[in-house]
Amino acid sequence: VARVAAARRRRPPSMKGGGMVDEASDAAVVDDGDEMAGAVRGMLLAVAASIAFGGGVWTFRGAEEGSAWFAAYILEESLSIDNLFVFSLIFSYFQTPPASQPKVLRYGLLAAIALRGVFIVGGLAVVERFELALLPCAFILLYSAYGILAGSDDEEDLSQNAIVQATKRYLPSTDVYDGDNFFTRAADGARVATPLLLALVCIELSDVVFAVDSVPAVFGVTTDPFLALSSNACAVLGLRQLYTLIAEAVDAFEYLMYGVAFVLAFIGLKLLGSFAGVEVPTEVSLAVVVASIGAGVGASLLLPPPDDDSGGGSSGE
Repeated sequence: VARVAAARRRRPPSMKGGGMVDEASDAAVVDDGDEMAGAVRGMLLAVAASIAFGGGVWTFRGAEEGSAWFAAYILEESLSIDNLFVFSLIFSYFQTPPASQPKVLRYGLLAAIALRGVFIVGGLAVVERFELALLPCAFILLYSAYGILAGSDDEEDLSQNAIVQATKRYLPSTDVYDGDNFFTRAADGARVATPLLLALVCIELSDVVFAVDSVPAVFGVTTDPFLALSSNACAVLGLRQLYTLIAEAVDAFEYLMYGVAFVLAFIGLKLLGSFAGVEVPTEVSLAVVVASIGAGVGASLLLPPPDDDSGGGSSGE
């Protein structure tokens, strides 16, 4: 989160003074306001639809499965925020124009739903035959929680990132954008990928990496295929709108990842406990997920950032 916040804060200073510049700035502010309002409406609609769907699960399949669905949905939505932070880093690295980002997100999120579906169906098929397969999932979640808490605050150089390097190595490309096209023609007439396609491929590969955390987390809540697949689909439903909100307030959730780490650790221990005969009620899991994520969001909004007072010496009078 800190690395992404630092990347997002590196913006060119606003220009002041010229009348045309001021008018352009005012127009940009209006456009940003309209975009934010549209994102808020879209996000509220997606959340309302998800709550209605979850309510249907609760009504027709009982409180236990309804609780499991909401726990999985809230967990996946929270983990998805981490994905969006990385998407922001990728867009910043490739200098993707804001007007082209929705196209990448649209294709990326559709592919994410398909990939999660494959992983969940394949994973559940393995779990049904070998219940011990949940044991590695527990350790993955515990390790992920540790990684969040012990993560380095050093600035990440995406030019050294394995995913970015592999994408550039195996996909002939140019450094020049061609509108919102994924391919263009080079000077010699060869068909090459634009940075927009590179950004899309990096986002897709990153989502595969994130699924290593996401899918085991769902299995820690429910192994019902319908609940797992539908909760994931609903969580992804509003991510495009959520990205617009997160991109403008990327450094406003300093403490959220601590809540996510606690939830991942809780679910990992829950899976381990199930092998020892300790069963945690689904309603308790839902309460822990809601309380932990809510505490992370609340702390982010109410408390100053951890480094708020560092390096901020007062200027001389």
